[in-house]
Amino acid sequence: MQPIPLPPEALEVREIVDQWFVVEDFQIEETRLIFYVRPRMGIEWDFSRVKDRLARAGYLPVLRSRAGRLVLHVLRRPPVKPERVTWNLVLLLATVGTTLFVGFQMSLALTGIGLMPNPWQGAVFFSAGIVGVLGCHELGHKLMANRRGVRASYPYFIPVPYFLGTFGAVIKQREPAPDRNALFDVAASGPIAGFLVMLPVTIVGILLSYVIPGELVPEGTIGLPIPMLLRLIQESILPIPEGHVLLFHPLAFVGWVGMVVTMLNLMPVGMLDGGHISRALFGERPHRVISFAGVAITFMLGFWPMAILMLLFAGQPHPGPLNDVTSLSSKRRVLSLILAIILILCIPPTFGRLF
Repeated sequence: MQPIPLPPEALEVREIVDQWFVVEDFQIEETRLIFYVRPRMGIEWDFSRVKDRLARAGYLPVLRSRAGRLVLHVLRRPPVKPERVTWNLVLLLATVGTTLFVGFQMSLALTGIGLMPNPWQGAVFFSAGIVGVLGCHELGHKLMANRRGVRASYPYFIPVPYFLGTFGAVIKQREPAPDRNALFDVAASGPIAGFLVMLPVTIVGILLSYVIPGELVPEGTIGLPIPMLLRLIQESILPIPEGHVLLFHPLAFVGWVGMVVTMLNLMPVGMLDGGHISRALFGERPHRVISFAGVAITFMLGFWPMAILMLLFAGQPHPGPLNDVTSLSSKRRVLSLILAIILILCIPPTFGRLF
């Protein structure tokens, strides 16, 4: 019996794969071509070259290990429309407006007791701080995605006229990361960028805050659980005398929000930044177990609405990087420990409150 000739599409892909891998077996499915391969030079090197070559031809390779064998899945690369930043800018301007409104409302009480001359001062500080911290977080993802060859959108802010004036910002990642190192880099860059901006914002916010006698705290003021990092910053630059409390300036509240957002994002759950980092570190199956542990910790810390949201996605499989065979580099494993320390420092405990 004569072999069935390969369709032109499969023949084109086979020729590309043959240049960089030794093909031991080959199968055709409805939506993908499957190659059982051996590297010619090295897994990371060969996959990088075949990925670039297949991308130019309109294909996306996915490398996995199955029963000790390397399996290369080749799919059609999904089309991506040219990016237009109109909506990004509209949502950014809307978010500036909603955060100004929330910051203004937040500052009225401080103006009413004579601590702040004008509520617009607090509004501008709050808006610039919250947009800056959250925006730099997402911009960190975007810049690293560009550097690592991952197609991703610019940040989309989510404006709301209450709460913080925003539900944050997101970017759309249009394809998986090339390998575990790239997956880690794109995930970690957001919390790191946001953290580096949040630190000076917190310091300035604390310096602008008000140390007042406890009996002068306005009625209805809510005490906040203070993360260890915020406590260290406050005690080092603005000690509080006995019988007094620290009344937050709106910019100091931005610092508190930034720490909570950093902590929640670094939780190793699902598709959160910490979940991507966990997936890059430990692989697919451990990532699922760790995700449920992260949900439980979030619930115990009192962030139960976020814990419920996390639970909805914790059991879903993570797509992983294109090359899920090459392990994470040593320096990134060390960086993951630093990120774990940042997570711990940003956890708001159930005791020790400022205002």
